[in-house]
Amino acid sequence: MTIVEPLAPAGPAAPEVSRLVFGNSHMFGVMVEIASLGGRTFSSKQISDATQLSPGIVHPLIQKLRRAHFIEFVEQVHGERTLLYRVVDNHVWEAASRYAEERAATEERSAS
Repeated sequence: MTIVEPLAPAGPAAPEVSRLVFGNSHMFGVMVEIASLGGRTFSSKQISDATQLSPGIVHPLIQKLRRAHFIEFVEQVHGERTLLYRVVDNHVWEAASRYAEERAATEERSAS
C-alpha cells in the first residue's frame, strides 16, 4: 500500500498547486490575499500590491472570481476608476482563510 502525502502549499501560495487546482499559477495567492482581509472590501490594486503581481495578472483573476460568484462588486470609488469588491461566503474562502491564518502565524513566529 502506497501512502500519498497531501499537497501542502509552500512558498508564496504554491504556484504549482494553484496551477493544478485552478489552472493558473497565481489564483491561489490572490485568493489567500483576499481571504486575509477578513471580509473588508478590496480593490484589484490592493491585491496587486499585496501579492507583488502586475495588475495585468491580478485584474483578470479578479474578474474570474467575480464571474464564478466568489466575489461581488460593491461600488466604484467616487471620482476614481477604482472598483471595490467583497467576498461572497462559501467553503472555498474558508480554506483560503485558514491558509492565510497559518501563513500569518508562521510569519509571526519567524519574526520572534
